[in-house]
Amino acid sequence: MHTKIMLIDADGVLLKKQPYFSKRISTENNVSYELMEPFYTNELKKCQIGAGDMKDELAKYLPIWNWNKGVDAFLHYWFTTDVIPDEEMLQEVDALRKNGVACYVASEQEKYRSEHIWHAANLKDRLDGSFFSCDVGALKSTPEYFQKILSTLNLQPQDVLFWDDDQKNVDVAKSVGIDARFFASVEEFKKIQSRRISA
Repeated sequence: MHTKIMLIDADGVLLKKQPYFSKRISTENNVSYELMEPFYTNELKKCQIGAGDMKDELAKYLPIWNWNKGVDAFLHYWFTTDVIPDEEMLQEVDALRKNGVACYVASEQEKYRSEHIWHAANLKDRLDGSFFSCDVGALKSTPEYFQKILSTLNLQPQDVLFWDDDQKNVDVAKSVGIDARFFASVEEFKKIQSRRISA
C-alpha cells in the first residue's frame, strides 16, 4: 500500500524519550507532585487544544511550586532540558522524504512548546509540516484530531501511516481507518518500514 503521508509523534519518537519534567521539577524543587498534578491534568490540557495560554496558567502555580524565577525562565528550563531530537530517527525521516513520503509531526503540544520543538529543535527543516494539537484544536485521544488532518490534507485514511508511542492514540487513529502503528524503537521502525517497502 502506497503511503502518501506519514504522521509521526514528537515526544518519544522524533524526540528522545525523557523522564516526565513534572516529576523531575517536583524532586528538584522539593515540592509534592500532588501540588503539580492538577496543572498537568487540567490547565495544560486546555492549552494543548488552544483554549488557554500556558504562561497565564503557569503564573498561578509557580509560587506554589517553589519557583521564583518567573514563567519565561521556567519554560526555558523545561524546553531546553527535555526537547532533544533523536537524530537516528530523523535520518530515517530524511530517507522517507527522499523517497517521496511527506512526513508531518503529529503531537499534543501547547503553543510555546510547539514553537520550541518546531523552530529551536529545528524540526521545521526536517519535516514537511506539523499538526500540533493546539493548532488542530483537538487532542490525539479524539477521532476529531485525525479527521481534521485528513480534511486539511484532502486525503483518505488509507493514504496515511501514523506512528505513536501511546497505544491509546494508535487505537483512536485506527478507529478512523488510518494505518496506525505503535512505536517501540527506531530499530523496530526500520524493520517495519523495510518490510513495507519490500512487500
